[in-house]
Amino acid sequence: MAQINPNLNNQMQNFYTSEIIVLPKKINSFEFDEKLEERIILIKEMIDDYLLSKKDFSSIKNLSFFNLEYANFPIEEVRRMQTEAEYSASFSGQDQRAFILLNFDSASIPAQNAALKIIEESPKNTLILLLVSRKEKILETITSRCLIVQMENDQVQKSENALINFSWPKNYAQVIELAQENKDRAKAIDLVEKLLEDKSLLTKKKQALLKSYQDLRNNQNVQLVLENCFFSLVSLES
Repeated sequence: MAQINPNLNNQMQNFYTSEIIVLPKKINSFEFDEKLEERIILIKEMIDDYLLSKKDFSSIKNLSFFNLEYANFPIEEVRRMQTEAEYSASFSGQDQRAFILLNFDSASIPAQNAALKIIEESPKNTLILLLVSRKEKILETITSRCLIVQMENDQVQKSENALINFSWPKNYAQVIELAQENKDRAKAIDLVEKLLEDKSLLTKKKQALLKSYQDLRNNQNVQLVLENCFFSLVSLES
C-alpha cells in the first residue's frame, strides 16, 4: 500500500479531497519512454490499489484520467476537468469518483493556477489526484491544500508482476472469478489491451479478445462481456 510522507503525518488530522501522488522514479525512467501504454497500465493498477486502501474512497467506481498522452500537462485538460465536474454535478445521487491528472508537474504556472480553483472547491464526492514525479515543481498554493503521498518502487514491481503473471482461465468457474475481479470497465479494458499485446496469440483467441474490447468500449455489461469472451476461449482449449 502507499506510504505517506512521514514529514506530513500531521496532515492526517484533516480530510483532503485533493492529493499529490508522487510516483516512483521508475515510472518516469527511460525504459518507459517508448512504452506509453505499459506506463499508463501500471499507473492505473497502482491507483486502483491505492483507492482500495482508502477507507473513504474504497468504493469509487468512476475514474476519469486526464492527459493520457503523458505530454506536458495542457491547460485545456484543466478546462475539460472543470466541464466534466460541472456536468456531473447536475445529477443527483452522484457516485464517488476520482479525477486523475497525469504528469501534472509538467503543467505550466497558468495551467496550475487554473486547476487551483477546482482543487480549492472540489466537487461533491470527488477525489482529485495530481500524479507527479517532482512535487517541488507544484505551486505552494496547491501543495498547501493537498495531502502528499509517496508511492514506493515495490508497488511498481507488484503491478508489473500482476500483468506478467496473468493465468488464462482453464474452466468456467475460473472464468466467472476472472470476470468478477475485473468488473470495473477501465480495469477490464486494460486487461484486454494487455492480452492483445501477446504476439503469440492464436487467431481465434485474438478475434474473441478484439470483439470483447469493442463491446467494452460500446458500454456493454462488463461482466457479461468478459464471461462470454473467456467462456469461448475455454471452449477452444477443451
